[in-house]
Amino acid sequence: YTILRILRRLGAASTVVHCTASVEDVLSLKPDGILLSPGPGDPALLGYIENTVKGLIGQKPIMGICMGHQLIGRAFGAQTFKLKFGHRGANHPVRDVVSGLAHITAQNHGFAINEATLGGGLEVSHINLNDGTVEGLRHRELPILSIQYHSEASPGPWDNVYLFERFLDMVRG
Repeated sequence: YTILRILRRLGAASTVVHCTASVEDVLSLKPDGILLSPGPGDPALLGYIENTVKGLIGQKPIMGICMGHQLIGRAFGAQTFKLKFGHRGANHPVRDVVSGLAHITAQNHGFAINEATLGGGLEVSHINLNDGTVEGLRHRELPILSIQYHSEASPGPWDNVYLFERFLDMVRG
């Protein structure tokens, strides 16, 4: 619900759809943008959602958070792998490659994207400063961005709201 609250605070209306919604179901709502939310589990087992994400690419601006980030990567052919210990809790430093700034993040995931398998125009936008894993992606040409961590968790005073602002800037064109 925090994601919805942040979007509303930034002036965006939101409609939530179930993870089984088809490309047609989503697009019939005429969204200005699509946010793929967090969720539990192994992204390699979610082929049905991965296929939906593939169908949404290029249709509307897309932002992914945590599982949504992993599904965007997989939709472009990237592989995911299980982390030895996972990233759990707050105080995980992540560097935004664009700005060079480090942000303190909250995390709760056991899988990560294999950077060596990135393709399709995706590039790394955020790096975990503890272990060097991929913490964010952006597309070189399409309005797509994603982050592995939980920007909505607000581990500091609105440290990561800028990502929602970037997404809404993409939506507004």
